[in-house]
Amino acid sequence: RLSSMGHVRPLDIYAEARTRFLEVRGGMSRIVWGRLDEFQPTDVVNPIDLSRFVTDGRAEARLLVPIVRARAFLPASATLEALVTPRFRAGVFDELRESTSPFNLAPKGLPLVRVTPDVEWNPRRIPGGARLSATTGRVDWSISTFRGNRAFPIYSANGIVPSITETFPAFTMVGGDFETARGPWGIRGEVAAFTKDALQSTRFARGVSGRSWQGGVGVDRKAGAYRVAGDVLWASASVDPDSPEAVRIAALDPDVEHHSLSLVGSADRSFVKDTRRVRGFAVYDATHRTSFSRFIAAVSLGDNVWFETSAGLFLGRSAEPLGRLTNEDFVYARLKVFF
Repeated sequence: RLSSMGHVRPLDIYAEARTRFLEVRGGMSRIVWGRLDEFQPTDVVNPIDLSRFVTDGRAEARLLVPIVRARAFLPASATLEALVTPRFRAGVFDELRESTSPFNLAPKGLPLVRVTPDVEWNPRRIPGGARLSATTGRVDWSISTFRGNRAFPIYSANGIVPSITETFPAFTMVGGDFETARGPWGIRGEVAAFTKDALQSTRFARGVSGRSWQGGVGVDRKAGAYRVAGDVLWASASVDPDSPEAVRIAALDPDVEHHSLSLVGSADRSFVKDTRRVRGFAVYDATHRTSFSRFIAAVSLGDNVWFETSAGLFLGRSAEPLGRLTNEDFVYARLKVFF
């Protein structure tokens, strides 16, 4: 971090060794799982910077974490990947200055007490997972599983000493995705089931045990310098029926369990030998009637130097993260230097 106005951010720092059948990587890295645009249910290895997710997109928002990964290259173009992340890193609302960020969704008014998972000292709790990728006919597909801790906290109120405790409960994810092509169109799908999860009760200011799933299908098409894409996403969360306490809280706080249907669209175009780029993105939550749209324009000023401007607009209000950012419309200008 250089100041509240900018910082230096490495993209990846790792060492890698590879043979014909095996690849091993260790260091600070970003691992991408999933195939949908922006909202990728199985992309749980790296936490994100929420402000960068809103202003730039998921690819820019992934945060580095320490990773040890091995990939075995199997017959028939299959790949088996196994990895561990031996040190926990939380997601952030804003890497520059989180406490004053307009995208900070943490409760206001009381001190926050953060309790981070003690994963690095307990081998049984070290986050990790595996992913098998293969091609069958003209369909690329994969199945994956990951056990880790939530990147963003669950908030619980403390009555004795007025404060809010931030915890990062464990979760278990099992998912799969596919991608194929039909003529000029690409077709994608992805689903993730969180068989062990934690849900936030706002009314009672505490977390409850539950389970959730997210999934979607999408299409995209590229024609010359143009690329357009659209996704339909579903999400659902419910309390653990085997937990009497969770069932009781859900009966008194109906917002704990939720379901949503969202529509996502994007369009990109590059000009003048890829020295000018424009990107448009929009998401509409049809269940809560909230939306977000973003437009980015970038100009190359030279080798590895870009000037970028962007504007974003939020509409609607709800208890979901998208609906809580109603008053945070933005416009920015940024100079990016890659070296």
